Amino acid sequence: MIEPTQQHHERETSIVTPEHVLLRFQTAGMGSRAAAMMIDFAILFLVNLTVFIVFGLVIFGKDSEFFLETENMALAIVILVVFVLNFGYFLLQEAFWSGQTIGKRLMGLRVMRDNGQPITFLGATIRNVFRIVDGLPMGYFIGALISFFHPQDKRLGDLVAGTIVVVESGRTARPSRKKATQPPLQKHDYPQVLELDEHQKQLITREDWQLLSSFIERMSSLSPDKRKELGTQVASLLAKKLGVQDEPLVMNDPIVFLQFLHRILQKEWKLGSS
Repeated sequence: MIEPTQQHHERETSIVTPEHVLLRFQTAGMGSRAAAMMIDFAILFLVNLTVFIVFGLVIFGKDSEFFLETENMALAIVILVVFVLNFGYFLLQEAFWSGQTIGKRLMGLRVMRDNGQPITFLGATIRNVFRIVDGLPMGYFIGALISFFHPQDKRLGDLVAGTIVVVESGRTARPSRKKATQPPLQKHDYPQVLELDEHQKQLITREDWQLLSSFIERMSSLSPDKRKELGTQVASLLAKKLGVQDEPLVMNDPIVFLQFLHRILQKEWKLGSS
């Protein structure tokens, strides 16, 4: 479930997760997405050039007239390989690299489903099939036009696949974006220290980390009542998964529990790591 908002010419979206927790994300605009695409296309250009050189030198020798023989079966193989590489580049990376390509990772962007969950292989396939339509007639004109007018910066492929491209938590793709500061937490502020064993750490999924890091980042921008309400929900969810719901720290101060948990996990989890 998504609700668009717009503040200071920046588009944001509110996502209600299956756990009924409200998260806010900054959607990726045309500028950041275009920059990511230019990086990906530069990589693909080098890959395609390498393929043609390898096929030309290793398989076909120095016979430059080969590429003029359009009926030659080998030319069809070259075209097929190039198509698979170009289509698979986006599909496989987004499907198995948590919604990112190299360009998106460098720009701090990520593709996810409309409900805040990671993109599936089917979703990645659909949005990349429609990349062909978005690219018509040239220069991604249709995709850019739809994205410009859509409240969540979606292109046609995103609309059909039910996906959205967002700026990662803790990252910004726009220079004017002001990052909310997290109030410093000192150990002496609370007498209890949270400790987790390796098994408990492994129970935390990417979705859990995204939920936790998103709350910590936006915590200082929330009103005290909203911070307490949302923090209690997130703490209850994560504490139950970790089996520490009866710990005094969780029951007495769920916000501090989440801060401690975030600091414990951030060394092992980094949103955007593979």
